[in-house]
Amino acid sequence: MNTKHLFFLTVVSIYACQSKPQAATSTITTQDTTVKVTATNTETSDTIDLEDATIWLTEVIESHLNDNGYAMEDICTVQYYEYKSDATGVGYDGGMEEAEFMKKWDSKYEVSHAGMGTAFLISGQDNGKVKVTKCNPKSSAGDIFEVVISDPEMKATYRRDIKIIAIGKAYQIDDVVEYD
Repeated sequence: MNTKHLFFLTVVSIYACQSKPQAATSTITTQDTTVKVTATNTETSDTIDLEDATIWLTEVIESHLNDNGYAMEDICTVQYYEYKSDATGVGYDGGMEEAEFMKKWDSKYEVSHAGMGTAFLISGQDNGKVKVTKCNPKSSAGDIFEVVISDPEMKATYRRDIKIIAIGKAYQIDDVVEYD
């Protein structure tokens, strides 16, 4: 098992141990290993620790965009993942039409800032080495962060408001408001 697989299994194990109280079983398959993880946790804490959340959000954004380290479905709520997947496909063959997308999601998200037809987190087709240059709590509840993602190689800067939710002591992205 290589180092990347070991790191991934460690992160999944830690995340599973920090979830809401329930028994959870998941199977993780890499090229050469299958691991079954079962975790039960009785501790719950659905509050957001601002320092911890800032570090987490910065790490997952940079890792997702630079190293393919975190899959989108692993760092987002199920509903946001579906929403952004629908938004990405708007205007493409097999994707929704804009009116259909707006009708489906308008009551749950700010669809005018969905980033229709663009990728997750950045609207560029490709990216170089990205860096989160700003990640500050924007709301008094600490669930919305003002984030600036810079890509000097592509001469691009992306401003985002990212909403996260706490799930036990772990976090997930529940919305990304895309301004550019």
